[in-house]
Amino acid sequence: MNVQRLSIAVFACVLALGAAKGAAAAPGAPSGAPIEINAILSTTGNGAFIGSTEANALHVIEADVNASGGIQGRPLHFNILDDQTNTQLDVQFANDLAAKKVPLFLGPNIPAACFATGPIIDKTGPLSLCLNPFGHPAPGSYQYAPFADSYQVAAGTLRYYRERGITRIAMLNATDGTGRDSDLAFAYAFRLPENRNMTLVAQEHYAPGDVSVSAQLAHIKATNPQALISYNTGAPFGTVLRGMHDDGIDVPVATSGGNMTYGQMQQYAQFIPSELDFGAQLAFAPGDIAPGPVRDKQLAFVATLKKASLRPEAGYETVWDPAQLAVDIMRHIPADADAAAARAYLAKLHGWVGLDGVYDFIGFPQRGIGVNAVLIMRWDPSTKTFVPASRRGGAKR
Repeated sequence: MNVQRLSIAVFACVLALGAAKGAAAAPGAPSGAPIEINAILSTTGNGAFIGSTEANALHVIEADVNASGGIQGRPLHFNILDDQTNTQLDVQFANDLAAKKVPLFLGPNIPAACFATGPIIDKTGPLSLCLNPFGHPAPGSYQYAPFADSYQVAAGTLRYYRERGITRIAMLNATDGTGRDSDLAFAYAFRLPENRNMTLVAQEHYAPGDVSVSAQLAHIKATNPQALISYNTGAPFGTVLRGMHDDGIDVPVATSGGNMTYGQMQQYAQFIPSELDFGAQLAFAPGDIAPGPVRDKQLAFVATLKKASLRPEAGYETVWDPAQLAVDIMRHIPADADAAAARAYLAKLHGWVGLDGVYDFIGFPQRGIGVNAVLIMRWDPSTKTFVPASRRGGAKR
């Protein structure tokens, strides 16, 4: 209920701001039955720390789109389906949407959920825009993940540390879908020729529900690492940070951009290490890149959030480009079009400007962007905000 009340408040705030622009906008107001875009999000359960923010972002986008005429003259409505961070519900929702023959949907936003729903929609649709770089859509399928993938984020993370002279790395990942994919992504990154002098000195694991990782950290501490990689999100990542603090381990820590939420940073304030880095994307540093259409898009994004008294963090960035892509697709296909029409449009789309760069789904099938969208971010405790730590691709600044 708290998420719903917050979402409604954000929605009402943005609508009021749109109305304040004047009566001149009224003639262009959308009318008729809404164009509905379904979004499978974890707004409750362990994934709610990011899913609830994504839900709020969709309400902001919905109000903004409707204030500018809607979709083909009709209002836009995002129908949010809460999977409760339960992959069984993701499977149920995907089957229901396939049976209804909707052209597309957003989500899910948890890696394991993207993996679970892929086989359902891969061959016949609907088109799905997975909201996580750890999703790995099958080539030519109906599933897309419009981010630099986890392998590229891992390569960018190691590049960032390598160029700083950090070569001894330890890893501590959970045994969930995100953790397993992180293991594979960094195994790939360590094998890259440029990383031949980097060493994985320890690789430990723990269950997401564990309340202590002291034994694993004792093994890691004995190997004298220069940095620790822990690509877990939410509460499991907090367990790692708390354990490091209690065991006196203070080395740079790299984690998923999914942890870039102000709520988490406030919650972990007493045990955040001296350096906390995030494998993120260009969207997480609005306005930091050279002037141009991408920077303009990022600054417009910040302005839109500011009108709703919000500031950028993980949930807003991760859902923004996929949601705008979904809107763009629906604006360019007939209202009664099927999944094949949606995929045909997206598969040929190039030159589309988003927060993460200029998308090219011909050059980068299923994703639209590559390693140049990767950016390492850092938590700055002095300003209590997230700041860019690298250049594009993880290059040292």
